[in-house]
Amino acid sequence: MTIKEIEKQSGMVRANIRYYESEGLLAPARESNRYRDYSEEDLEVLKRIRLLRSLQFSLEEIKDLQSGRQELSEVLDRQIIKLQREKKKVEHSQEICRVMRDDGVSYQTLDAQHYLGILEQEVRPVIPEQDALPEAHTPWRRYFARSMDLLLYSVIWDVFLALVMGVNISIRSAGGKILDKIVILLVMLLVEPVLLALFGATPGKWILGLRVTDNTGERLTLEEARARTWKVCLHGMGLSIPIWSIVRMWKSYKVCVGEETQEWEYHSAVTLKDERGWRTAAYLGACIFCSVVYAVAFGVSVLPVNRGDITVAEFSENYNRYTKFYGYDSTYYLDEEGKWVRERSGYGNTIVMGGHDEPVYRFSETDGIMTGMSFSVEVQGSNDWISDYQQEMIISILAFAGAQKDNTIFSREIVKAVNTVREAPFENFDLSVYGIRITCEVAHSGYYTVPGSGILVHTEGEESRFSLSFAMKKEEE
Repeated sequence: MTIKEIEKQSGMVRANIRYYESEGLLAPARESNRYRDYSEEDLEVLKRIRLLRSLQFSLEEIKDLQSGRQELSEVLDRQIIKLQREKKKVEHSQEICRVMRDDGVSYQTLDAQHYLGILEQEVRPVIPEQDALPEAHTPWRRYFARSMDLLLYSVIWDVFLALVMGVNISIRSAGGKILDKIVILLVMLLVEPVLLALFGATPGKWILGLRVTDNTGERLTLEEARARTWKVCLHGMGLSIPIWSIVRMWKSYKVCVGEETQEWEYHSAVTLKDERGWRTAAYLGACIFCSVVYAVAFGVSVLPVNRGDITVAEFSENYNRYTKFYGYDSTYYLDEEGKWVRERSGYGNTIVMGGHDEPVYRFSETDGIMTGMSFSVEVQGSNDWISDYQQEMIISILAFAGAQKDNTIFSREIVKAVNTVREAPFENFDLSVYGIRITCEVAHSGYYTVPGSGILVHTEGEESRFSLSFAMKKEEE
């Protein structure tokens, strides 16, 4: 039978059973997965231990009885005498209390020396408190340790997304967030068992002084660690399913506070080494470290793939990447010559755009190196609404000015330039960023601005005119 079954039948909790096993009073068989398989004989041993400990037999006496070094009749005779002495002590204490009560003494007039005696209260627990291996019933410490581990797994995944896949980790879609949760659980299922089998702790548990062992105090095998981690995901975290995960964590908290056995800990135990103050500082430091790693990974992912003196083809590659990175429509993109093309659905070839309102990009080059880029838009007599072309300007700035060597993950010039464009729709600006002169000139009439929309709407009855000229050019050194 399993430890959960023998708990129920023996009337003992797992900590007691583990303690008696560590004392050598029982040795259950092991299944192929190394889980303990308790027999009916083991159950009978536990029941005998429970009875004898309730009768105040010592563990040494029980060991002697089990090994045959003493006979039960002899030990019973001694125990009867011992209990009779204890009974006399208790009766004596009761008599002193009666005398004190009959004397009508008060605390202020109590002559302690006169009444001094042995005052003992008979305490006969079914299982003495000392008959249990120590376990860490510290729900909040364990919660924060788990949170640290999940944060580390999350950072590992975010770094992979940012640096390998080129994903913008700051703007994840709902589907992306669901994928993140699934992958983090998979990382946990792969990494945590290895850490528990090798070190007996995860980073979060180690920092907060927690250690995971089997029921004999030894490290878990890889198979045992995998089984434990899976049950933690299922019963402790509810597989990160919204609402259900909160329910499972609350139930786990109640079990921990009640010092009961968690579903994943029938074959393992969590102990607390110490609660030294440096652990809190180390925990905060680890959180800060994870935040820095996340920020650096995001900062690196924001940098363009092509940097320094770039060609038009490299500018186009930067441009197309930023279009996807920030979630803009990627149906249309720039080819190696900087011309707009689109991919026909279901086919591998591309066709040149026709009739699209994207502006034509013009480039200047010296010896094949891109030195500038510009586009202009002119609309007259149209009743259609007009875009502010912020998307095109921002991505162009990132792809060209952001490619300059002076731009690093710690620089803020590009961010300032982008903010200037965003905060000034349909307004002129003149910027200098990393040796790149960026200008925009806008003029319009017969339109009114829709606040927050980034569009101009034709005013009925008025003649409309709109012009925009955007240019980037390397400044002479």
